[in-house]
Amino acid sequence: MPTTPAGLSLAHADHGLAEAHLALIDSLLAEWDGSFTLQLIEMPAECPALMSALYGPAAGDEPVSEDEVEYVKRGDRPGPSRLANLPPRPCRFMVLIAGPSDDGPVIYTAYGSPVIAPREWWDPSMKPYEAIVANTFWAQHALATEPTNN
Repeated sequence: MPTTPAGLSLAHADHGLAEAHLALIDSLLAEWDGSFTLQLIEMPAECPALMSALYGPAAGDEPVSEDEVEYVKRGDRPGPSRLANLPPRPCRFMVLIAGPSDDGPVIYTAYGSPVIAPREWWDPSMKPYEAIVANTFWAQHALATEPTNN
């Protein structure tokens, strides 16, 4: 499992993270107690932009209509994602998700996005009201079909 310079483990590190991003993560989590954290960070100038796959109103776009998308199961996820044939684009914000694991604290993922999007509608761990929020969000948003790792 890859690590940050301070030795924090990254479970999912394929979103184009550079050394500057890893150093930023270390500084943000310097006092971290290992509990679950979900953060949206505006990156400082020394960090290069990350690529964001998100399209829709939360990213400053018009809603992504059904005729613009296809539903594709990505990796080992249990359900399909709403994808649009659009390229990823540079973003000055990073979403950081970290928390406990069987092997100790871990950074689950860090990626470029202008917002913290809700989990996708098929996520079995959601409560009913969370699924309604997710469904409403993802009915207007989509992810770029091109990969976001550089």
